Amino acid sequence: MLFTLAYDRTTSVHTSLNGSQVAFAANTRRAPVSFSGVLREPVLMRRLMTALHEVILGDFREGFRGFVLDPVITVHPDEVCFEAFSTDQSAYVRLAAATDAFEITNEPTYGTTNIDFTFALRNSLEALRSSRRTTFNVGGGGFGVQTQVGAAGKAHFEHKVELPESWVKGFLQVQSALAMRPFTFEVRPADLLSAICYFMENNARKPPRGMRFEFKTNQAIALVLEPWDERFWLTGTGYAGYDRVVRLWGRKRLELLRDVLPFADKVTVGVLGRSLPHFYICHIGDFTFTLVLSGWVRNDWSSSSALDLLAPQADLDAEQIAAVYNFLNSRYTATRAEVEAHTLLGAAEAEAALFRLCREGRAMYDPAKRRYRSRELFGEPLDWETFFAPDPRLSRARALVKSGAVEVQSHGPSEVRKGETRVYVSVNDGNATYNVIIAVDRESRLRYAECECAFFKEHIMALGPCEHILAARAAAGDQGLV
Repeated sequence: MLFTLAYDRTTSVHTSLNGSQVAFAANTRRAPVSFSGVLREPVLMRRLMTALHEVILGDFREGFRGFVLDPVITVHPDEVCFEAFSTDQSAYVRLAAATDAFEITNEPTYGTTNIDFTFALRNSLEALRSSRRTTFNVGGGGFGVQTQVGAAGKAHFEHKVELPESWVKGFLQVQSALAMRPFTFEVRPADLLSAICYFMENNARKPPRGMRFEFKTNQAIALVLEPWDERFWLTGTGYAGYDRVVRLWGRKRLELLRDVLPFADKVTVGVLGRSLPHFYICHIGDFTFTLVLSGWVRNDWSSSSALDLLAPQADLDAEQIAAVYNFLNSRYTATRAEVEAHTLLGAAEAEAALFRLCREGRAMYDPAKRRYRSRELFGEPLDWETFFAPDPRLSRARALVKSGAVEVQSHGPSEVRKGETRVYVSVNDGNATYNVIIAVDRESRLRYAECECAFFKEHIMALGPCEHILAARAAAGDQGLV
């Protein structure tokens, strides 16, 4: 896919005896956005912006030819945030600064645009000092960080970026992952930093080179590094669910947090399941630094199957989706409950509409504040139907239900998780009869599933549910059980 970015200036750096100015350029092909404020902690902003750039350049796949789209910046009434996707398509970063991090000097204009982020800018950030008055500017054709004096030069230019569909889908599926509401817990930055230092100092000479979170009832959560089986107990954590292990790969990418963790007050970790995306939110005063990682470096999480098939499956018409979109745009940020109250949609319908908007890049889920935000990732509309064609597993599942091959055996409240319904189903696909277990929450998200088929045994849920699990879910939905 070809994207055209236009700027009325390049990112520029000017230094004088009295101070220095670093000016970002904003994409002039997008609606104007403006913000102006004096940074209260310019040195901290410098360090976090440098860490943001490290993620953008992140390439943990040997021999992989990466693609980069200029980061986007969003100005909302409560915060200003940057978003970007890594070169190797395995990591997403979001740096958000609350408006309390600034002394606001002008009335903002809210919205989203791209910025020209270069190596020259990164080097120039070293000029930011706590002793200098540092002004953060978005607007007038450019975004800037200014200290006392300086002026940016003008030089209109355009450049075209050819992005593969896998890159675009990957960026979009990040929001799908966050909107699935992973299981979250808080850890001390020092505990996570200890684990990172261990694998950086000890070379793994043989596989596996992954890590796993171990959850055991009434015990602290453990992070275990493989192949050493070195266990790091996450102090202060606790767990009350069923015993389970979540295994993930590509742990080296955690090094991207190494320079952020020393400044963090706490870290929120979110996991979906084995080989599925997981995230780390570093809370740093008025800032949050969120890193979302795919299940493993070479994981094709750009495929919609692993996430879309777990999401609410409510049937929605264009008017319902438009109602949710318009309400979110008018408020900039809202909870699902607020969307329900305004649009009069049920929980499942509101959740499904918000999930779809996130998947299409027209909204995002903020896991730090647990709210949805309006955000147009791209300035030009995309052909979403082509991007997210229906998964053939759904068609096969519906055919199984229609043929009468699916029989609900029993159902009831889950004994493991409050608010979930567990359903036991038998599915006959002509070759064999499989016993299936599903657990669905109040918003119709598929939270847990088991099947006896070969596909499930090989992949568990890393590639999404099998057709038998989907058929069980559809049959239970038809009977009003979930």
